Amino acid sequence: MELDIRTVTGGPINVNTYVVGPEGGAHCVLIDPGAEEVRVAEAVDGRTVDAVLLTHAHFDHMLHAGPWLAKGAKLYVHELDAPALCDMALNLAGMIGEALMLPKADVLLAEGDIVREAGIEFTVLHTPGHTPGCVCYQAGGVLFSGDTLFYRSYGRVDLPGGNAADMLASLRRLSKLDEKTVAYPGHGMKTKIGWERGMYA
Repeated sequence: MELDIRTVTGGPINVNTYVVGPEGGAHCVLIDPGAEEVRVAEAVDGRTVDAVLLTHAHFDHMLHAGPWLAKGAKLYVHELDAPALCDMALNLAGMIGEALMLPKADVLLAEGDIVREAGIEFTVLHTPGHTPGCVCYQAGGVLFSGDTLFYRSYGRVDLPGGNAADMLASLRRLSKLDEKTVAYPGHGMKTKIGWERGMYA
């Protein structure tokens, strides 16, 4: 299946929101809707948003999730990050003076789960380090890596719940994926596993 992947960068920390659907399909999902609703809506382009998939529950990755959930999209998050949905000390919304509290997730994720939404199957890879419940979503040769893997870099480990040893283990795990796998990160430009391999040996 060919995926239609549209990137909308926005919000206070330039997060990448991904609108992902089958090529030519009428449904899609949002991964990390931290970009402004009106701009994401342009990328949605009239399709039905079936689900919001969070790579983790920091404010910048879910700041504008509310409107999509109100329209019926299901919310997915790893079980270890679920408490941060409605806890501003954990989701760090106070850093920008916002009060961000999302409803309970419809689905709590764990390692190895398969998310079937909008006609796509995403495999859940639990990749802690940035937060305890960080995940990556893999669909074929594509990986949505959140704040685990960036181009030539990785997410912070000095925030609440961060862990440097966990991050290193997660990066080493991702480095074992097929080298042609394209990684779409939470911030910055996309990369390939082959470009990153060897940095975290």
